[in-house]
Amino acid sequence: MKILLLTGLVLALVGCANHPLDCATGLIAWDDCLPGTKGYEIRQQSLKNLSAARAEKSATDDAVCQSYGAKPGSGAYVNCRVQRDK
Repeated sequence: MKILLLTGLVLALVGCANHPLDCATGLIAWDDCLPGTKGYEIRQQSLKNLSAARAEKSATDDAVCQSYGAKPGSGAYVNCRVQRDK
C-alpha cells in the first residue's frame, strides 16, 4: 500500500515541470518551476530580494557620485558610476 501511494505521488509530481521534485519541494528553485509550487515561490522571493538589493546599491552609488560633485548625465557622473560597478 505504501509503495502504491508513493508511486502515485511521484507520478503526480512528474507533470509538475522539468524538475518535478525540486520544484515541488523547493529544494532547488529552477527558472521553470510552475506557479503554485514551493520552488516557484522561492524563486519569486529571491528575484524580489535581488531587485531590492540592486535598487539600494544604485541609490548608494548615485549618492556617492553626486557627493563628488558629478551631475547626473555628465561624463564625470557616468565615469563614476562605471567605476562603482567595477
